[in-house]
Amino acid sequence: MKNDLVFSMEVVSTRTGFEEKLFGFDPDIVLSDHSLPQFSSLEALDIARHKKKNIPFILITGSVSEEFAVECMKAGVDDYILKSSLIRLPSSIHNILSKNKVKREKDIVESLHRELLVAYKKIEESSKSITDSINYARLIQDAMFVDKGILRSYIQDYFIIFRPKDIVSGDFYWFASMGQKLVVAIVDCTGHGVPGAFMSMIGYGILNEIVNLQHITQPSEILREMNESLNKALQKSNGQRSYDGMDLAICTIDKESSLLEFAGANRHLYHYSGGQISQVKGDKSGIGGAHLNSYKDFANHRIQLHKGDRVYLFTDGFADQFGGAKGKRMMTKNLVKLIGQTASCEITSQCHKLSHYLDKWQGKSVQTDDILLLGMEF
Repeated sequence: MKNDLVFSMEVVSTRTGFEEKLFGFDPDIVLSDHSLPQFSSLEALDIARHKKKNIPFILITGSVSEEFAVECMKAGVDDYILKSSLIRLPSSIHNILSKNKVKREKDIVESLHRELLVAYKKIEESSKSITDSINYARLIQDAMFVDKGILRSYIQDYFIIFRPKDIVSGDFYWFASMGQKLVVAIVDCTGHGVPGAFMSMIGYGILNEIVNLQHITQPSEILREMNESLNKALQKSNGQRSYDGMDLAICTIDKESSLLEFAGANRHLYHYSGGQISQVKGDKSGIGGAHLNSYKDFANHRIQLHKGDRVYLFTDGFADQFGGAKGKRMMTKNLVKLIGQTASCEITSQCHKLSHYLDKWQGKSVQTDDILLLGMEF
């Protein structure tokens, strides 16, 4: 056959032979005479479509009435060719095979699309289930944060800017009262989201154990005990150490003497007094983490507070936020400068100004970490 058709073929004349060749020979197209020895061409079409749904079928006949031609096309014949016009057969085969290829490709795409829709639905359902679980975990974490009334009973004027990066947070704040003393901590655990939240639960429990049960209130001693307890909690059964840890700032305020004690693990305290803001440095060492020695000493700092003094504690999320005109980090020095510039405002107003500045600075940038800032006025 001309027209660049290269092919092999099998000729059958019986129903049984036809059914066998549909699978044994696996043809790409069926050419059928109208008059067959044991069955008709339309019966052959019905068998072909039943066995191999999309196989092209061309009817070749000596003559055909208009009514029969219509009947054939309705039945699904792809083309019919008169024996007197066989010159048209190669182009018909080309066209039908091309259309069939497109149809097969379309069917494949539609099948993949359906599979993707099913997969997407499963992912969507799984995502919803996970998100629902994390949202419930947030309720548990929120309930974990102590009643701010404890802080208010010692310090009337304060604010907390707390913005988790994800649904749950690796940053948390913590208060406890022991007689005339108030213990305040801000904590930044390794990671954020679910891993950070698990670490926060561990840290929260350790703080409760040390202060509320062991009645330890000196900040440096609290940090030393926390480091030992966290290392024990994270020690793996195979002897390998965990690299997880936390940075925190903790201070104890004596209500009677107005004496503040402070210790920090990679976190500092900022003291505003007499119109000036100064830094009280914590130790350059976190709690837990990759350190080999579980025993650490932390420096204990003392500050005599006066009426109108303010103290600020914060994790690194605020200062590390990208934004501004150049898309750079805010940096701690700029945050401290901003705190100093707004510290003369009423403390609620200062909170609003800092929050507004953060919104403006971040703009459309993605939040990079959990954000926690605590300000207290005495």
